[in-house]
Amino acid sequence: MSQESSSNDAFTKVNFDFNNLPYLSNPWRQLNLHAVAIGLIKLPQGEGYTFTHSHAQQEEVYIVIEGRGQMLLDGELVDIGKGDLVRVSPQTKRALKANEQAPLLVICAGGVARGYPENPNARYLIDDGIPDYDDVPPWYRGNQEIIKRNNQLKERMLKSQQNRQQNL
Repeated sequence: MSQESSSNDAFTKVNFDFNNLPYLSNPWRQLNLHAVAIGLIKLPQGEGYTFTHSHAQQEEVYIVIEGRGQMLLDGELVDIGKGDLVRVSPQTKRALKANEQAPLLVICAGGVARGYPENPNARYLIDDGIPDYDDVPPWYRGNQEIIKRNNQLKERMLKSQQNRQQNL
């Protein structure tokens, strides 16, 4: 990744190698973003989210750059492919999956309400995401390894929330 900024903070330019992206990249710190949240999502062929999530406030737009796949939106499977843009309301539970033939590259963008991130150590600019680790998408339903992994993620999240409460 390369980065370039103007001397007066008028712009920040960052270059990502889309061929070698990790599963999820969040360039908000590199870009010095304040009002737009961006996620770069690259799912290997046949792989997808292991749980759904929603948001308290953030509306999102998913922009399919390469590949084909499916979005799970409040229990409905929607086929997506290169050139598709999908707006998702904050409360809608969502998950993505790449089809079996090729990886899926998606840019997810959303507006950021004033005051975010609420936690200065947040991984994401808007930290209002609500993961539902018990809501396993149909492509992984019944997969005991995924259920076990989601339970571990849920335990880690609950422990982190308890630690934050104790530090208030």
